[in-house]
Amino acid sequence: MKVHLRVLMFGALVAACAAPALAQIDQGRLTGTVTDTQGGVLPGVTVTAKSPALIGTRSVVSEADGKYSLPALPSGEYELSFELGGFQTFTRGNLKLGLGQILTVDAQLRVAALQETVTVSAVSPVVDMQNTKVGTDFTTDKLVGVPTATDVWAVLGQASGVRMNGFDVGGSHKSQQTGYESFGIRNQNRVLNDGVDTTEGTGGAGFYADYFANDEVSVAAAGGDVEMNTPGSAVVNTIKSGGNQVKMLNNLTYQQESFVGDNQTGDAEKTARGYTGQPNIKFWEGHTDIGGPIKKDTLWFFGAYNHFKIDKQISGVPRNIATDLGLFDNETTKETYKASAADTIVGYIQYGRKQKPNRGLSVTVSPEAAQPQDSISWVYKGEHQRVWSNRLFTDFKVNLFGYDFPLGVKTDFQTHAPRIDTGTSFTSGAAWDAFDLARQKPQVTAQATYYVPNKAGSHDLKVGFEYVLDISKYTIDGRSGPIQYRDLNGATNEIQFVDVGKNSDLNNTWSGGNNRNQRYAGYAQDRWNLNARTTFQLGLRWDYQRPYYLAGKRDPIIRDVLPASVGVPSLIGQPMFQATSFPESAIITRNSVAPRLGVSYDVSGKGSTVLKAFYGRYYYNYADAFSALNPGGANYKTFKFNDLNGNRLYDGPQEIGAFVASAGGVSTVTDPNVKKPYADEYDLSAEHQFWGESSVRVAYVRKNTFNEISTVDLSRVGHFTVPVTRTITLQEYQRINGVATTVTTGTVEVNLFDLDQRPTGQNVVTNVPDGSWKYDTLQFAFNKRFGTGLFLQSSFDYQWRDEQRGGGGLGGSVSFTNTLRAPSPSPLDSDPMRIGFFNNPYPTVPNRQKSTNWQGRAMARYVFPFDIGAAANLRVQSGFAYARIYQTSLPLAGTVRFFAEDIENNRSETVPILDLRADK
Repeated sequence: MKVHLRVLMFGALVAACAAPALAQIDQGRLTGTVTDTQGGVLPGVTVTAKSPALIGTRSVVSEADGKYSLPALPSGEYELSFELGGFQTFTRGNLKLGLGQILTVDAQLRVAALQETVTVSAVSPVVDMQNTKVGTDFTTDKLVGVPTATDVWAVLGQASGVRMNGFDVGGSHKSQQTGYESFGIRNQNRVLNDGVDTTEGTGGAGFYADYFANDEVSVAAAGGDVEMNTPGSAVVNTIKSGGNQVKMLNNLTYQQESFVGDNQTGDAEKTARGYTGQPNIKFWEGHTDIGGPIKKDTLWFFGAYNHFKIDKQISGVPRNIATDLGLFDNETTKETYKASAADTIVGYIQYGRKQKPNRGLSVTVSPEAAQPQDSISWVYKGEHQRVWSNRLFTDFKVNLFGYDFPLGVKTDFQTHAPRIDTGTSFTSGAAWDAFDLARQKPQVTAQATYYVPNKAGSHDLKVGFEYVLDISKYTIDGRSGPIQYRDLNGATNEIQFVDVGKNSDLNNTWSGGNNRNQRYAGYAQDRWNLNARTTFQLGLRWDYQRPYYLAGKRDPIIRDVLPASVGVPSLIGQPMFQATSFPESAIITRNSVAPRLGVSYDVSGKGSTVLKAFYGRYYYNYADAFSALNPGGANYKTFKFNDLNGNRLYDGPQEIGAFVASAGGVSTVTDPNVKKPYADEYDLSAEHQFWGESSVRVAYVRKNTFNEISTVDLSRVGHFTVPVTRTITLQEYQRINGVATTVTTGTVEVNLFDLDQRPTGQNVVTNVPDGSWKYDTLQFAFNKRFGTGLFLQSSFDYQWRDEQRGGGGLGGSVSFTNTLRAPSPSPLDSDPMRIGFFNNPYPTVPNRQKSTNWQGRAMARYVFPFDIGAAANLRVQSGFAYARIYQTSLPLAGTVRFFAEDIENNRSETVPILDLRADK
């Protein structure tokens, strides 16, 4: 077991954070019943909410059954006052409301006497007696007061039910997105920044938001209601909005290499393999923000600027060759206007820039094959909220998210041809598939909540509508050229062609893929309080998705006529590629209706112990997953390479050998009967509040996926039937004369199956065989909220998994399913074994695998006398199950990879990470 420690030096934290913003999804709610001292219900009581988080105040009147409901409240600390003629005014303070939380606060009014106001500051309820979500809220005191890597992935690493696929130590991964799972589900997340859907594709964060500009981050990994569209995590970032007092936060973080140590240096075995570690050589981050009133209770402002620089050692790459440098800038502004007692208007803008001159460089990627990046991102929001009456509230938003993300080349493909050795995964020459990816996501959302009392209990009704146009313009732009050489353990093996034109002719004689996914959604939910102890959550969500692409054209450089040696009659005598135009076309259209059903039961009737059960169905978001079907995008063909003159370069069609594979919209179709993938979720939990503001939770979560989709070659699926025997050469990395080199350590003979026919590249997007996966998780959590914002937050998960490993899923290339996908060498992927189907030539070890994992986390902060603060952040994660991977070449199937043994036979090391902090 290895322990990694990194020290961060924090500069001045000036004043406190600016006040919270209006929550945007799963908003908070205060509800309860008002009675007299005899227990009789009291209608007509004016209930008023006050909070530093709330611009102005919010008031409702208790209904005929004595119940009241204050919906759509921003998270923060609240005070409620209850007023009725002839009774003493009752005030309840110290109410701490989290994002998406429903707190039940009952009140008992006494007949008026000399003392007209009774003020109570009791223990705040912390157990949500109605909401079924399983997740974690991170408020300002946690975001700023506990040591983390100060980005959203550091927050995700502390969220219950979330398992990270990479380990960030003191900001070591701050310059890149890190993958994660939500109770087993990878991707299919929904990321919102102040109500703007910034989800990148099917689960990415979209951009690098300013961590210190957040007032609160909420992560719900399970139990999402009808507002959640997918089975992954709902990651909701709420931006600060100012307040009635001017407040400011300044932060300076600095780290140099001398602050960094490890327990690997000096390990002879690792040194022999070329291990250098991946320490931060230099890291610094500066942030400043200010927020406050332009006019108190009427107009608030907030503005922030953040810049950070990170320069890292690349493990195995000498520093005099290159380092991994990243530069990031982010500007944020937000204004909140209380236009009237009923109307609130919010505007929000965020802009970011990311620069990385050596993206992708590693011990298996040569410096010339690295790719320079200079990308920008933007977020815009306009929002109107209105309180129409005692019962009706509406929220309407018009949003836009987008970015432009180019990855270029560092050398000319004509003098340094792109080349990869599929045996060692070593890449050299010009980077392959240089591209520009431009995304836009215009969106409109509308929601209304309506409270209905005294109808077989009370009902909190919620209806909503969403429109999103997910635009993805992905262009392989020709800067890498039209050919990649695919060697095998140093020898020529295969050659891949792509139908790009000249880069100088891009957007003139040819274009890239312009892919869209048009989405509409509507939902309705009744949170039905049958009585004081039982609450039902009854919801339906309808989604419409229409992936399509706009017109495009191709003007390929390579148009050679294919010789008979390709072996596929339909290809012989045909041009490799030809100039073609393609019209706009829809790919598929799918509707889905998903139920969300939950029940909560107050065991004691005192609001301290609750049992919850939940079932929900969540359909997948397609996003740009069908872009491979766009014939106006890049199209590929791979063949055996007959290097006749031994110069390792393509000299004409006489060097084209047997056909291996194809990819792209020209050779790929959609199965018209493809079923929409989805996940069913079942949750059971028990939660209890005891001494002080503390609670314990035990939860069981099952997520089952169905109808998994990928791109497969039908001429391969089910056709590995011809027995063959192959001798596998075993290799490992060693350092020879200062260079990391693969050396042979032995051989092993294995019995495989080859194809019974030559592959034809009949690619189809369809449901994969055995495409149903199961994840079961048992969770324990303990949370303690102390006075003055101090806290302890902890959880432990144990998980059982049953899934396909090593292949491709929704949106994956056919190269990910033709054979086992090559493991990722990235430090961002501590679990390099992908999830998904692949054609397996070695059925002795199936690609459906069972495994287990566990993880624990705890974060805490305490303030001693003289305002000396101490905080700790502990994460311990079990290693990932893995297997050795063998690779060989078969006569018809070409290069194949497969598991040498079941993955549960091997496990990477358990990783604990501990962050400590002291402050004054």
